[in-house]
Amino acid sequence: MEKNIVISSLNNLAAILHDNYLYEFIINDSTYQVGNIYIGTIARIFPTIKAVFVGIQINKKYKNGFIHANDLFLLRNKKNVPSLSVIVLKQKLCVQVIKEAFFDKNPRLTVNVSIPGRYVIFSPLNKIVCISRRILHNNEKEYLKSLALLIRPLSFGGIFFRNNAIQVSTDVILEEWEILKFRWKLIIKIMNQNLKLQSFLLYQDSNISKKIIRDFYHLQISSIFVDLPQALKKIRFYLEYWSCLTFNPNLKLLVVSKQLLERFKIHSAIAQAYSFRVELLPAGYIFIETFEALTIIDVNSGIFDKQKHPIGLVLILNCSAAKEIAYQIKTRNISGVIVIDFIDMISKKDQLELLRYLHKLFKYDYAQTQVVQFSELGLVEVTRKRTGKSILELIINSYPNFSKVYSAMCRIKVIDPTKFLSEKSSYLTARLSLIKTYSSAYFEQRTFTPDVKVIQCTKETYVLNYIMRQKKMKINVL
Repeated sequence: MEKNIVISSLNNLAAILHDNYLYEFIINDSTYQVGNIYIGTIARIFPTIKAVFVGIQINKKYKNGFIHANDLFLLRNKKNVPSLSVIVLKQKLCVQVIKEAFFDKNPRLTVNVSIPGRYVIFSPLNKIVCISRRILHNNEKEYLKSLALLIRPLSFGGIFFRNNAIQVSTDVILEEWEILKFRWKLIIKIMNQNLKLQSFLLYQDSNISKKIIRDFYHLQISSIFVDLPQALKKIRFYLEYWSCLTFNPNLKLLVVSKQLLERFKIHSAIAQAYSFRVELLPAGYIFIETFEALTIIDVNSGIFDKQKHPIGLVLILNCSAAKEIAYQIKTRNISGVIVIDFIDMISKKDQLELLRYLHKLFKYDYAQTQVVQFSELGLVEVTRKRTGKSILELIINSYPNFSKVYSAMCRIKVIDPTKFLSEKSSYLTARLSLIKTYSSAYFEQRTFTPDVKVIQCTKETYVLNYIMRQKKMKINVL
């Protein structure tokens, strides 16, 4: 399987491709805040729900963060039990975002600050030693535990070994450990200089090239494509900084200056991830409807007739749908409770075979996923841990009015929903083409009648009227 990475510095996004298919989509926008470290002030304390709200002022919408009592384990009372009695109003805390804000929920915070590296994660406020669950060999686990015991007496803080730690020498790990400790000392200095402020950003990962090489690059990657020569220099610097080129000397670094996203069909992949209906091969289709913490997936057989075809064909269609569902959940980054309504199967043996196939599909998902057995209504329940924003949330947060116009135009059938976000009329292109339309709250439209009239309308109405006018003139708007 050929694995490539595409990084667009102009659009501040990246994609991981497996055999030219979108496997993962990463974007850095103004609302991205996971891993950021802030100085915050305690705004409210709720003893009944054992929660604290800390003012950190991420943006205009999210001004507070949520901390549960279990995340205050570093602030303990005399009985060594996490308690809200050890904190007071307007007390200042050094907090880190561990879960993104989504829809109307504030981000979740913790006082257990950690600084990530490629091979280790430094946690300065505790003394815990952890090893990644992806490291399966016992000899490697024992080696890393011994290395942690050698490091700990000479320094402070906890250490977490990532999966990449088994591929490098001890000197590289020790060097990165010292760099992370030095970075924490700089954060302490910045914090001491800004104690008078109620909230302040101390640390942020804003470089997408650094994030991709640190968190997503591995030895199976064969090529990295970028759109700017300056971005290629950054990529090469981080690869040499983490000694990645020594383990993969055949890695190709290429610059595609024109139409990088169109060449790898990332626009069409985003369009498919935003559509509600997905076609299946050889027959059938699925509907995906996502709510705040619940996703409903319905599998339809299309023109398939059970009476004219053998019963075993139902299992084949369901397995084909399960493969596409696992791919869509991965690419869209759907989390929460997922309810799947497959084509009805009478045989219990076929149901167990489908569940085994689903377990195999979700086995290599980095997010913790659990597949539950068939319910009495014939539904399959899947739970997936939230690891970031979905593509739908990223689109809505990047441009809030975009989804309203999209749904309105699809509802009145001005456009085909499957072609609205095609390769030529993608989400990114639509943002650029509609930016002038969204620049103000009201628009003036003058008619060509002798009596000149000025009509005021909302943004969505103006866009719809404009597209309808162009459609009558037989002009391709997008």
